[in-house]
Amino acid sequence: MAVLVCIGAIIVVLVVVLVVNAVRLKPTPVADPLPQSSAAGDDAAVERFQEMLRIPTVWGAENPETDHEPFDRFVPRMRELYPLVFENLELTLVETYGIMLKWTGANPALDPVVLMAHHDVVSANPVEWTHDPFAAEIEDGKIWARGAVDTKCILAALFEATETLLAEGYVPPRDIYLCSSNCEEDNGSTAPAMVELFKERGIEPYLVLDEGGAVIDNPPLGVTRPFAAIGVTEKGLFSAFLTVDSQGGHASTPSLEDATAKLVSGLDALQKNPAPAKLSAPIEAMLKELASYGGFGLRLVFGNLWLFRPLVLKIMKGDHETAAMVRTTYAITELEGSPAANIIPKQARGTVNVRIDPSETIDIALGRIKERFDDQTDYELRFAIDPSPISPFDDAAFDYLRAVTHSIYPDAGIAPYVQSSSSDARHWHRICPRTYRFAGFLFKGDQRARIHGQDENLDVDAYKQGIGFYLELIRNLDRLGK
Repeated sequence: MAVLVCIGAIIVVLVVVLVVNAVRLKPTPVADPLPQSSAAGDDAAVERFQEMLRIPTVWGAENPETDHEPFDRFVPRMRELYPLVFENLELTLVETYGIMLKWTGANPALDPVVLMAHHDVVSANPVEWTHDPFAAEIEDGKIWARGAVDTKCILAALFEATETLLAEGYVPPRDIYLCSSNCEEDNGSTAPAMVELFKERGIEPYLVLDEGGAVIDNPPLGVTRPFAAIGVTEKGLFSAFLTVDSQGGHASTPSLEDATAKLVSGLDALQKNPAPAKLSAPIEAMLKELASYGGFGLRLVFGNLWLFRPLVLKIMKGDHETAAMVRTTYAITELEGSPAANIIPKQARGTVNVRIDPSETIDIALGRIKERFDDQTDYELRFAIDPSPISPFDDAAFDYLRAVTHSIYPDAGIAPYVQSSSSDARHWHRICPRTYRFAGFLFKGDQRARIHGQDENLDVDAYKQGIGFYLELIRNLDRLGK
C-alpha cells in the first residue's frame, strides 16, 4: 500500500511540474520596446526598386562568357536613383563591383554597424516564368522579378531608408557601412575581401546584419500568427566530389566491386544512416517561442523538453524540412558513370552537398562519408567552411533587433534560428561576434521557396513595410549598446 501511495505521489508531482512548466511557457516580452511604427515606403520607392530589379546582375562565375556589363551600369544607375546616398556616403568599390558605403556617424569612437545585402542574382530562364524575370512587372499586388526576395529588396530598402533620413538631416550616432557583394551566389571573393579591408583598417563592427531569416506568415507547429526568425548562426558547408576507382569491364560480368556499384552502395548507405539529430540552443529557443503561441498541448511538450526531447526529435526527423534543422544533411547532387550502356567504367563520380550542424565540424561530417567508401575513393572538397559561431541572442544587440522588428510587426512572434543556406555573413564572424541574418520583410506563402526558382516575387505592400523596418533600424541606433 505504501508503495502505491509513493508512486501516486510521484505521479501527482510529475503532473504538477509538467503543468506548471507549460503554464510558464509564454512569449518572450520585448525589452525596452519602441513605439509601434507605421513607417513605410511609397509608390516612388517601388518604382526605384523596379529599376534596380531590371538590371540583370547575374555574375555567373562558372561561365567565362558571362556578360558583366549590367554590373558596369549598376552603381551609375544607383547614383541617379539615390543621389543623397552617393553624395553623402563614402563609396569604396571592392573587387571592382562590390559596394561599400560608409556613413560617418557623430561618434567615430563607437564601433560601427554593418548592414548587408548582395546585388547579384542567379540566372533565370524567361521561358519558365509567367512574367519576364527582369521586367519587374507588378500584377496581383506583387513584384515579379529575379532578385525581388534574394536580395535586392534589402539593398533597395537600405538605400531608401538612408536617402529618407539624409533628407531629414539625420546623423547616425555611429558609423554605418552599407555593404553589398556582386558574387554572393557564386561563393565569390568580394565579401571576404571586405572583411580583410576592415581588418586592415582595424575596424571591428559592433553588429552585422545580413540576409537570412525573415517574417513569415506560415510558421511551423501550427502557429497562426506571423513569425520573425532571426538567424544567429548558419550551418557549415562543403561539396564533396567523390571519385571511386575499379578495374572496369564489360556489363555482362558485373561485380559488387565495380566503381558504379561501390558508388551507389556507399551513397545509399550514407542516406540510410543519417547524422544523429540534436537540438541546438537556437533551435530549442525557437521551438519554445513558437510553442508559447500555441495551444496547451504544445506548451506542455516544449515547456518540458527535459522529458519530451526524444519525442520532439523523432517528430522533427519525420519531415525533411524540420529534419534539416536538427542534423547535418547530405544531399546527393551529381552522378557520373559509364559513357555507354554496356560498359562498366573504371571510375564513377558523385557529388554530395553537405550542410553541417553547428555542433559539428567539416572533419566530422566528412568522416561520416568516408565510413561508407573504401581506400580506392578520392575526395575533393570545395567551398568548405565550418559552421558559424552562434551569435548571442540574450544581449542588447539581439534585443535591439527584436525591438525594431516588434515596432513594425507588432503581432509577430520573434525567435532565433539556425540558417541552413549559406550567406556572406559567414565571413564576418571573424571580426564581429554579433553577426545576424534577417531580412526585415514579410514573405508570404511560398515566396521564400521561390528563391532561385521560378516566378520569384514579393508583395508590393511587404516591400513598402520592409523599408519601414530599415528606417527604424537606423533611426534608433542611439539605443544600441556601446
